[in-house]
Order: sequence, then structure tokens, then C-alpha cells
Amino acid sequence: MKVLYSIILLSLLSGCASVVSGGRQTVTVLTPDADGASCSLSDSKGRVWYIEETPGTALVKKGDGPISVICAKDGFAKGNGMIQEKIAGSNYGNLALGPAAPIGYLVDSMSGSAQKYESRVEVYMEELEVPKPWESSHDYND
Repeated sequence: MKVLYSIILLSLLSGCASVVSGGRQTVTVLTPDADGASCSLSDSKGRVWYIEETPGTALVKKGDGPISVICAKDGFAKGNGMIQEKIAGSNYGNLALGPAAPIGYLVDSMSGSAQKYESRVEVYMEELEVPKPWESSHDYND
């Protein structure tokens, strides 16, 4: 019976990163020299988050691979970016659980807490050159 209680207790204590960092994270998108762009962020599971105006922040779910970022603004070419996923430092706390470490890692992996994203990404957008009517190359005298 003591073994069963020990397993239950270790299971409840496992998942260090889940307790410390959770399964969601805020990500800030910046568009240098093109503030006010609108952006969409999408992960490998098809979830999409929107930022109406940059600089802006979205609360994303962790653990589903890189996040693709696409930004748009009138007068600018669309900008693309990628937010890579990394292992969360708090995940290493599972090692302190000794024999329960695999359970903790499993809990953290399922919740997304074992991963993290960079907290900000810069998406560069090229300004489009709009021809001015008086600079037209058309010769209307022909």
C-alpha cells in the first residue's frame, strides 16, 4: 500500500515545468520600420492567433512545433517570420524527481510545458515603391 501511495504522490509532484511555466506563453511580434502591421501566427496543429497591430502580443500554446508568422500592411510587401521552439529550462527540474523523472517529462511534454518559444520575433517588411503619376514612363504624345 505504501508503494501505491508513493507512486500517486510522485505522480502528483511530477511535471515540474507544467507547474513552473504552464502550457501557454506570450510572444511579441515587432515589424521594424512598419509599425501598425497586422499579423497571423500559426502552428503545426492549425491553430491561428492574430495580432491586429504591431508591435503586439499573442498568447500561444506551446508544444506544437515552430510558429509561422505572416504580417501585412498597406504599402509594404508581406513579411514572413518563424518562431522556433526550444526546451524549457524548467523542464530540467524533472531530474530532481529521480525515478519519477520520466513521468514528469511525459506530463510536461503533453501539456507543452517542456517547450518554450523566443519571447519576441522581428518580421521585416519591405516598403513598396508606388510610382508617382508625374514620374510615369508612358509617352502619351504618340
